[in-house]
Amino acid sequence: MRRMPFVLGLLAVLAMLQACAPPENALLRINLAHLNHLYDRVELKNDGSASIIYIYAEYPDYRPVVAQGEGFTCADDIARAAVVYERYGRYFNDFAATQKARQLVRTLLKLQADNGCFYNFLRKDGTIEKHNRNSQPLPDWWTWRSFWALAEFGLHHRQTDKALTDSVRLAVQRVRPYIEALAREQGKFETVRGFRLPVWLPQKYGADQASILLNAMVSAFRWTGDSSWVPLMRAQVKGLLAVQVNDAASPVNGMFLSWKNFWHAYGNSQADALLAYFEISGDSAAYRAALREIDSFYPFLIRQGYLHALTLTRLNGRVSIEQKIRFEQIAYDFRPAIWACLRAYRLSGAKKYLERARKFLAWFSGDNAAHRAMYEAQTGRCFDGILSPQKINLNAGAESTIEALLSLLEMQRTRIMP
Repeated sequence: MRRMPFVLGLLAVLAMLQACAPPENALLRINLAHLNHLYDRVELKNDGSASIIYIYAEYPDYRPVVAQGEGFTCADDIARAAVVYERYGRYFNDFAATQKARQLVRTLLKLQADNGCFYNFLRKDGTIEKHNRNSQPLPDWWTWRSFWALAEFGLHHRQTDKALTDSVRLAVQRVRPYIEALAREQGKFETVRGFRLPVWLPQKYGADQASILLNAMVSAFRWTGDSSWVPLMRAQVKGLLAVQVNDAASPVNGMFLSWKNFWHAYGNSQADALLAYFEISGDSAAYRAALREIDSFYPFLIRQGYLHALTLTRLNGRVSIEQKIRFEQIAYDFRPAIWACLRAYRLSGAKKYLERARKFLAWFSGDNAAHRAMYEAQTGRCFDGILSPQKINLNAGAESTIEALLSLLEMQRTRIMP
């Protein structure tokens, strides 16, 4: 009996330590601090002030830097940051985040050119970069991402911010002629390295861009209820289904090609976009195709320790791998797969998709080739990439941090994080 106080004391200490211990996945708490650090208000030449997101922040002090020959901010990152702030504000009832989303949306409207597409880069002097190919107003990545962010904002704020969403609606409509032009090319194919490819995707072969475009159109349709979006969505869906690898003997069976005979992990949101389309259309072919990639190809990626890119060839119906590229691995390699798995879980209820999403998410907390946490919950930074098992890019630019936060936000939405 004399030992009882000691035992009780020990139990009390253990209980206190357990109560103070960080919860599972504490490394993956959502922290907007670094994104807020990259957010700023600047003066535009002859166009007032605007909210922006700095593109680059370099180790060790993480002060924003300007890229030579590009600019200090871009529509690509402004658009994706607007989605982060919009979702964070909506999920957590955070007015400050929603207000940042509004301001970034207003900046996107200022970056829309007379032709309906978007300029990408802003120079430090407050002028738009109009000469570089990757900044010109073209139906390319930055236009589709801007369209996506605008449609998402319009969908969720049409009742609370009518004046702004009316302007957003007009901006979205100005993108439509480029999507309609793509749809008019339906039925045309070209053969590349044995693959019969549709040429009515963005930039002819851009299935990666088509996934962003399809997600944007789904949001636009949900927002407006305009049935004229339906044939435009169907055209991109048909194109995506046509680039799926169908070879049961191949390790990449079920994969959606990204561009010609090339697959890359970054921005490859085909499965997620097809599932989003299924939600509004009930199209079982889109649903089955998305699950086939998740069920067949995603486990291959996990077994490989993840891959950054692949080149493929097709001969006599058999698909083979020409080259595997494992590094650099970046946050944008993982967010599309996480979103696809989470959407598959929400639609099907199958726990295997939830577990697969967690497996991909674990890359951020250290289950990766470098055995290093890539996302820091205490700062909100996500490092820019794993260069090899021995080397990490310790810079923390906008894209890396944004893609990590988008991954965590959708985990939170699915209510599976502590």
